[in-house]
Amino acid sequence: MASVILRRFVVMSSKPALPCVAHRRWRSSEAEVKDNITKAVKENYLARVDLAVAYRAMEYYKMHEGICNHLTLRAPAMDGNGDVMLLIKHGIHWSQVTANSLVGVDFETGEVIEGEGKVEMSAMNIHRAIHRVKSAEDKSLRCVMHTHQPYTTALACIKNGRFKNIHQNSMRFHNKISYDMGYGGIPDCDESKQIAKSFAGKNICILGNHGVVAVGQRVCDVFDELYYLERAAMTQVLAMSTGKELWEVPDHIAEEVARFDMTEYSENHFESMKALLATKEPDYRS
Repeated sequence: MASVILRRFVVMSSKPALPCVAHRRWRSSEAEVKDNITKAVKENYLARVDLAVAYRAMEYYKMHEGICNHLTLRAPAMDGNGDVMLLIKHGIHWSQVTANSLVGVDFETGEVIEGEGKVEMSAMNIHRAIHRVKSAEDKSLRCVMHTHQPYTTALACIKNGRFKNIHQNSMRFHNKISYDMGYGGIPDCDESKQIAKSFAGKNICILGNHGVVAVGQRVCDVFDELYYLERAAMTQVLAMSTGKELWEVPDHIAEEVARFDMTEYSENHFESMKALLATKEPDYRS
């Protein structure tokens, strides 16, 4: 595994040697610290790998926008001290993201404490705010993805452009989407807090005249949600382009479809992307 530059360090005791029994207790504590750091390093790296896959998969499906938009993940800090927010540093193309090109940001200060590089300000504002709000609701919600994926964003730019139950991909999201249609300009701290509150207990929020934000427990879950949300939007935009009336499915059928557990499908979809990258672009793990 390539090394990642850290800016936080575990400070070891410099006190004189203690009596035998107490000294053994100190050594045990020191060993526990080292074990915790080793575990944190492993978990941090695996989180980086998954997030790097998501960036490249989004680029593969053309759901990114230049070097903008952001995917973030709460992961254990490599020094074993709390969590960091992993994300891309500004200026890297999504097709070139690797595990160790990602940086770790302190949730409280916004400082880059793992890796080196500048983080785009809107990413810092939007994602830290959303992580705070959603983590307070459910600590297992560790992944946040914000994109301007084309068809979803197209619907976000139409007056009353809500998702309709016209296809099974659409029905997957029945009653699972919130809408924040009051575009407030380039997100600053206040606008980011408003976006974070707009989820209204749901895990997908359409931002009017802007794009979409989704949250979830794992990278594979959120990636799969955004992929199929984009497919649902594409189907709706194409259907609307015919000028014909949309043929909507009754709510009770949509509710049944929405209850279907997609966990295994999300995992398999993501693993297929890992396999594809392992063949074509194996450097994502570096």
